[in-house]
Amino acid sequence: MNANTEASDTAAYYDCTLKAGYYNLAGVDLAHHTYAVAEKNGVAHVMPCFGSFALREGDRGNTGVRYPADLWSPSLIWSRNQGNALAANLSVALGMAQFTLTPYLGWTVDEWDRHWRNSPIGEFGLASWSGLLYGVTGVCHQACNRILFSTLQGGFIYSPVNWPPSLSASYWVYGFYGTDAPAAMILTAALVVKAVAGEKADQGELLKAHELAHNLRRHHVERLINDPTNGGARAHEVRGLLEHLPDELKIADPAAVMKIIDLDRQFTTQKAAMDRRLIDTSTSSDHDEYAGRVNEGFRTMLDGFRNTMPPETFQRLFPDAGENRNYTLIDRRMMPANYVRHREGHHT
Repeated sequence: MNANTEASDTAAYYDCTLKAGYYNLAGVDLAHHTYAVAEKNGVAHVMPCFGSFALREGDRGNTGVRYPADLWSPSLIWSRNQGNALAANLSVALGMAQFTLTPYLGWTVDEWDRHWRNSPIGEFGLASWSGLLYGVTGVCHQACNRILFSTLQGGFIYSPVNWPPSLSASYWVYGFYGTDAPAAMILTAALVVKAVAGEKADQGELLKAHELAHNLRRHHVERLINDPTNGGARAHEVRGLLEHLPDELKIADPAAVMKIIDLDRQFTTQKAAMDRRLIDTSTSSDHDEYAGRVNEGFRTMLDGFRNTMPPETFQRLFPDAGENRNYTLIDRRMMPANYVRHREGHHT
């Protein structure tokens, strides 16, 4: 393929402008809902990421609206502003939102309002799940960031992220793109091939990629809730995060590092037990308990971090969690009623 052909394929790929936003969730603690919007030919296609959306302050009753929000490079410490609007591919964005190679290509603002406002579950858009098992492998933050994969044609670990203040909380638990990010990247790569190659794409290979992504996602959930390493893999991950902090933020006391790892292990172990129970439920009778206990456990861990880390380190990792202020990790309203169906991607 020559340079002119590559340039032509790249230009053809980018057919929309992708923006993201967030608004405040009600409550005394720090929480935000995120969403993405793709604009093409003057039409806005909305991907609400388990929740609602707002294009301006007060829209749909939401407050603290930041739209379009600035997007950032995916680095915990050295992130850089990427602007608030990026070129993207609409079919890839919608495909990732719906986690399928054959997405519905509508989802305009009018369609969402007409459908969800008359729905028994209200305006929350469970179909926009991005392959995440809500609360288990990620929340709305990670769903929105996966949709932003559509701004690249590869190297998705470098795609920009929507960064509300409460991402500091969800990042610690789920990362930027969810704990099963490789599955999402495999599907996105297939969506990109389909968008670029069109009818020339090998349908058999695309289907294999689709199946691999879904199987990898299921396998990850199984390992997550039945961790064969007994917390060793997560401890290594936390230690690595702390070791890669800038020198002025590193924690010199080995006992403090072990305390942080232990606090995280306590939370992770408790959450895995609750996740294991959650994904086998077909009703919402225990959802209040799940959300309440996960949020309480996260706040307990955060309090332990606050008392263990040097103040400047805690402030850098959790910049909005000052004294007497915590993050909310799980929003009860966004939890699907039937997790047996949700874990297989059924959201109709």
